[in-house]
Amino acid sequence: MLIPSGKPLMLMYEENYQALTRLLPDMEADIAILSSSSDLPDLHMKVVERGKYTLTITFLHALDDSEIVPDMYLKIKVYHDAKVAEVLTYQNKTGFARIYSYPNKKIRYPIEKRRVNQFFSEWLSYCVSRDYRFACSAAV
Repeated sequence: MLIPSGKPLMLMYEENYQALTRLLPDMEADIAILSSSSDLPDLHMKVVERGKYTLTITFLHALDDSEIVPDMYLKIKVYHDAKVAEVLTYQNKTGFARIYSYPNKKIRYPIEKRRVNQFFSEWLSYCVSRDYRFACSAAV
């Protein structure tokens, strides 16, 4: 079994929260918004659930008009009190365990939770570097 290396998962969640606040500075508003960067695919974000200390949001990045490249879909849980954000769903896969034995019945990679959260981190950095920005709007 592969053992995760690198930064602790909780540190990655904290960094994801900080990057998310740069992309979406006002997470307190009830929003369903679209952000577009010059000549890049549209990025949609929607609040799907709001709790006292949490927020669940979805991102849909329309990558290509063809069916060859599927749109990227993420569902993220944001914990305001702890200032962390983690991936709940990636491309309709859910329920990521911290570590999977290998081989396993679901054919999951041993450190899949780490990998999807690392992808989220890199994707957030990409969006910020390409000047994607969200403008808050009224509740939909």
